[in-house]
Amino acid sequence: MDDTSKASGGRKTKIQVKNLTRSFGDLTVLNDISFNVAEGEFLSIVGPTGCGKTTFLNCLSKLLPTTKGNILIDGEEANPTKHNISFVFQEPTCMPWRTVRENVAYGMETKKFPKEKLEERLKYILDLVGLSDTANLYPNQVSASMEQRIAVARAFAVDPDLLLMDEPYGQLDVKLRYYLEDELVRLWKTLNSTVVFVTHNIEEAVYVAERILILSNKPTKIKAEVLVDLPRPRSLIDPKFVEIRKQVTELIRWW
Repeated sequence: MDDTSKASGGRKTKIQVKNLTRSFGDLTVLNDISFNVAEGEFLSIVGPTGCGKTTFLNCLSKLLPTTKGNILIDGEEANPTKHNISFVFQEPTCMPWRTVRENVAYGMETKKFPKEKLEERLKYILDLVGLSDTANLYPNQVSASMEQRIAVARAFAVDPDLLLMDEPYGQLDVKLRYYLEDELVRLWKTLNSTVVFVTHNIEEAVYVAERILILSNKPTKIKAEVLVDLPRPRSLIDPKFVEIRKQVTELIRWW
């Protein structure tokens, strides 16, 4: 499939995962996984506990080499030295010796953004996520939810080719999680980023994603794909929302 290929809603294919396999000795964790992600798509990945979701993201990000298969970005093999691949982890990853603004700027510094472009982008992102008033504080002066917002802002700031998120709100309480999910969707729509979002929370997946891939138990394959064709903002009590949530739950429950 070349870079003019179309995916999801007629958009260009941005990410191609081809025959992704990862083994640890005799244990095959990821088994010949292939799928595409469209440019600007919000894709969620769900699966049973222990199926290898984090290993899957580590391979996509190139933090972990694959045993077999390729990840392509715009038709070229993914390369962190060339492509902007951002990762938001489960735990907050703010550097305690850097201020909020310095944390958000870190990825752009690493990617050697020109100073003028960096400052312009930094101001835009800080304003967009409501961090301008706390820009000169340090991580130990803000809440845990604010720390995760900083990590998300830093990931979006580099204008990523691919943004990977590994259950970023899993440790927050329900009210905060809904607030941050809404903020995430707003950021994604505003910046037109391509997002792969891993979560064990089915309701969260249906709430944020355009499409959900359901993984099987190990050796992990893609068991099913569910389109989430719902208007935004989404309502948890919309009958179609409840129907899709039930569909995904049943796909995970029965093997």
